[in-house]
Amino acid sequence: MIIKKYGITIQRLSEEDIELVRYWRNQPEIRQRMAYRGHITSEMQKQWFDSINNKYNYYFVIIYEGRKIGLINTKSVNMQDKYGEGGIFIWEQELWNSYVPSLASLALLEFTFKVLDFSNKSFIQILRSNPAAIKYNKAIGYVLIPGQENVENQWYILIKEDFLKRFDRLDRGSCIVSGHYDPIEIIGEPSDKNLDIINKVLENMQKEG
Repeated sequence: MIIKKYGITIQRLSEEDIELVRYWRNQPEIRQRMAYRGHITSEMQKQWFDSINNKYNYYFVIIYEGRKIGLINTKSVNMQDKYGEGGIFIWEQELWNSYVPSLASLALLEFTFKVLDFSNKSFIQILRSNPAAIKYNKAIGYVLIPGQENVENQWYILIKEDFLKRFDRLDRGSCIVSGHYDPIEIIGEPSDKNLDIINKVLENMQKEG
């Protein structure tokens, strides 16, 4: 699956990219911003990929200006209670304090809440010592869950209704900042675990368009 919005492409993680992700995930400047800071081996990475390569986990490589610059996800999707857990890491350090992480997050949340509609709320965990991540997630609408103020790895929540109330304003601002005004584009691929759902969504989008 490929999602395009705001001049950013997020492409479903494939096995051919997991070593690239592992390389960057093991870099000291990335590890220190993560809850798990141990070294990840090739075997561990392959086992992890096998465990998340399904319709309940959506991991995407972020592509910006032709470069693969990070990883973003909605994982552990609970189809019955309609929630999932978000996450992102950018390995291009010059983009850490840019608008790019927010744009990628907004594109994935639009897909999660508005296109497939498989979630009513999104949870994320952010280290209290990572102010850049806190800043851009708060800008999107995530709020700290009560009782997490003194926790190092803090839980934040975004309610779908609150997101939809803010979406038009966020979308307009993101279009202006990025210089890209096209609606979200979703491209299904044969390797997708839920290609039937994606094809149905694409058909409905084409009818509405």
